[in-house]
Amino acid sequence: MANFEHAVDDPKHVDLSNNMSAAGAPVKPSSAPDRDAGCVVPSFAAASELLPVPYSCLVLNSHRRHVALAPQYLNKKKTGIQEELDGELLKFSQSLNGVLLAYDNIRILGRNGDIYNDSGYIHMDIEASFIVFQPKRGQKLLGKVNKLGVSHVGCLVHSCFNASIPRPTLVSIETWRDAGPKVGTELEFKVTALDADAAGVLLIRGQLGRTRVQELLAISESSESRVPTDKPEPQDAEPSTEPTQGSSDDTPRKKKKKKK
Repeated sequence: MANFEHAVDDPKHVDLSNNMSAAGAPVKPSSAPDRDAGCVVPSFAAASELLPVPYSCLVLNSHRRHVALAPQYLNKKKTGIQEELDGELLKFSQSLNGVLLAYDNIRILGRNGDIYNDSGYIHMDIEASFIVFQPKRGQKLLGKVNKLGVSHVGCLVHSCFNASIPRPTLVSIETWRDAGPKVGTELEFKVTALDADAAGVLLIRGQLGRTRVQELLAISESSESRVPTDKPEPQDAEPSTEPTQGSSDDTPRKKKKKKK
């Protein structure tokens, strides 16, 4: 691939043209490994199918960026670029203003890579198609429920991003348990907060929509209204007491025997 012919003349440049006939020669990305047991990183083709889905909050952008490859990738630029980008999957990126979900159509810009301050790292610019997850506060998302609790429910968005939705304060624990979200079902919610930890993992917090909350409140009120109607049962026992009172009146009295 790369050779040192140009580097001999100028130690600050490395020729990237060998095995790359044009500066825009495409490099096909490798598939990224799963981040954890519950997360499945989609391929670029699978992520592309999610773009038009309602509430996906996914965007497709062509983006230029800078990469620095370790010297070991001098003759393995494809591998180096793939590993560089794979390491950024599912992590929040300031430059992309979101979380990288998938990439494809990588092109190396320019024929030469640069080495700065004798560090040995090969610096180059690339361009690629990036599918980025860009949710914002107030937007709706659709997730699949994977955790249930008395105070909240957890779900996965696009099988990758964790979201936590608290139980509405007016909904009772019993109603939440009996009529609330179930594991494996899809849940629509509104984003209320977004955060990322030190590793760049996105944390999503949301709330149920007004319609869903009203449905749960109606179920809760309905169950409460049935409690008084079930209590009249003790009153049904009153007729059973009436015969006992009447029985004392209706039972014939024993006649007293007359003394002879």
